[in-house]
Amino acid sequence: MKKARFYFIFAFILLSLSCIPMFHILRELWIVTKIENTYEIHEAYVAKDGLEGSLDVQELNVNGINLKIKEEKTNKLAPRTFFDIEDNVPPGEIVKIHLFINNKEVSTPDEIWLSNRQKGGKYFSWLDILTVKNKRTDEQQVYFVQRLTDDNAPMEKRKWKIIRINQDGTSFEERFTYNERSNHNLGAKLINFSHTGLISTGHHSDIMQGFPSMFFPLLYPIFTCLLGVMLLIMAIVLRKNKQKTHN
Repeated sequence: MKKARFYFIFAFILLSLSCIPMFHILRELWIVTKIENTYEIHEAYVAKDGLEGSLDVQELNVNGINLKIKEEKTNKLAPRTFFDIEDNVPPGEIVKIHLFINNKEVSTPDEIWLSNRQKGGKYFSWLDILTVKNKRTDEQQVYFVQRLTDDNAPMEKRKWKIIRINQDGTSFEERFTYNERSNHNLGAKLINFSHTGLISTGHHSDIMQGFPSMFFPLLYPIFTCLLGVMLLIMAIVLRKNKQKTHN
């Protein structure tokens, strides 16, 4: 009986420490799997070499829909990032972005910082255009993704604008913050895919976004959770066997 009690106590400690992070991990894996099984996502922009890449042009025709971006000057320069300073890259302009769908402006213009860096294009990490195909219905849509907060905004303050463009040219806009991303599973995936989040984020938790190591998540919480379950089962078996011997 003492051994069963020890197993119960040790299992309770391990499961208490492991159950919450394991729940977050399993929930993230379930959402990611569901999205990947439902949607096929691609960059709408294809470079001259035939490879998909981040948006680097102001006009694009996608699935028979004409998309045009107009830059409105603000006469302001963006702060130089650490990498700009390291590579001696001059500051880019701050402009307001107007989006036109089939020559009709949609949404309200929002500011972005243009980049003078040669890598990634001038819109990289700020806005992108993606194509999304629903694998179950074969429906294809175009998504315009734009970050609304600057590079210096803390993660919990970041905001995005996503415009869904249907095959008939109609559109639907949604805006949400980092703390609201759990209500926008596809939107969070599009932000990660387009790199407009600056760093990858999870749907409810960022627990899966760090670099894995032997300790996390293998030893903790996966191994500790499994060990806790095994000890709990062993404790239950020992207790039942003990009761049988007494009977």
